Order: sequence, then structure tokens, then C-alpha cells
Amino acid sequence: MNERDRLLHVMQSEGMNAKQFCQEVGISQGTLSNIMGGRNKPSLDVLQAILRRFRGISCDWLIMGVGTMYINGSRDEGILTLFADEPSKDLSQNKPATTLAEPLKQHTALPDAASQKGFDTASTCVASRTVSKIMIFYSDGTFEER
Repeated sequence: MNERDRLLHVMQSEGMNAKQFCQEVGISQGTLSNIMGGRNKPSLDVLQAILRRFRGISCDWLIMGVGTMYINGSRDEGILTLFADEPSKDLSQNKPATTLAEPLKQHTALPDAASQKGFDTASTCVASRTVSKIMIFYSDGTFEER
């Protein structure tokens, strides 16, 4: 199975036509048309865009054709939630996902004096770290560094 066939397989598995796929991945229809027509192979940027959008797809399978299409062999097992540490096993359970803030709370305990002053231990940085750069991006495509 070549790259073109694997992209077709992704579209079929996700139930998308070419237009929907391009919108979801963020590529032009011309780019997809060139890949499907055999004129071009998918670039690294295109492959990365597909992997960013479809997190459960195996990069080994998409790029090299090795292994199974989905990371854990099943479409649902490879889907990550925003704050989950591991793939969701059963979305029907009403258990909250483990968030990244929970381990942070456990390891950033402040001395008693600091906690009495009302500091939030979950958002307090380790004392040895300081902010070195702040980037502000504007909607017109410009940015500034502070």
C-alpha cells in the first residue's frame, strides 16, 4: 500500500470525502489532488498535519506503511482527550480524566507561610524557574517579543 492508498484509507475510515478531509487537515484541495493523481508524494508538512488532526493514527503506518493504521489497533483506543495522560478506554464511564494539574499539585507544595497567604499551589512555579521570554501574536500576523 503506497502513501496515496493510505490517505484514501484514512478518508474512508473517518467517513470523509476529499473536501472534508482537506478542511479537517488544513491542506488545499489542489495539494490532495496532486497526491491522489500521483503527481506528488505527500510532504512532511502534509503528513504532520494529518497526524495532528487524527491523533490515533500510527505515524509508522502513515509514513512507512508498517504496522496497523491505528496506534492500539482500534480507532477509539488511540483517541486522546485534552488533559488525559493515556488514551481513553471507555468514554461511557463518567470518571473524570486525569489532568496534568493533579501531578503538579502533588509536587509543588509551598511552605506553610506561603500557603497561608493564599498562594495557589497548582499554578506556582518552582522557585528556580523564571520567565525568560514572552511572545505576543496578533491576528494580522505580526508579533512582538518581550
